Amino acid sequence: MTYGTKLRKIRLEKGLSQTAVANSIGLDQSTYSRIESDLSEPKAGVLMKIAKFYEVEISSLYPSKQKHT
Repeated sequence: MTYGTKLRKIRLEKGLSQTAVANSIGLDQSTYSRIESDLSEPKAGVLMKIAKFYEVEISSLYPSKQKHT
C-alpha cells in the first residue's frame, strides 16, 4: 500500500476533506491531493505533521513492501 492509499483511507475513515487536513497541517490542498494521489512523496517533516494530525505512528504511514513469490 502506498502513502497515498494509506492517507486517503485514514482521512475517509475520519470523515475529513482534503482541504480540512491540508489546512490543519499547513499545506495547500493541491499539495495534499498530490500526496494522496501518489504524484508526490511527502517530505519527512510533512509526514510527521500528518502522523501527528491523524494520531498514528509515523511508521504506519510508510508504504508496504510487497513480497514476490
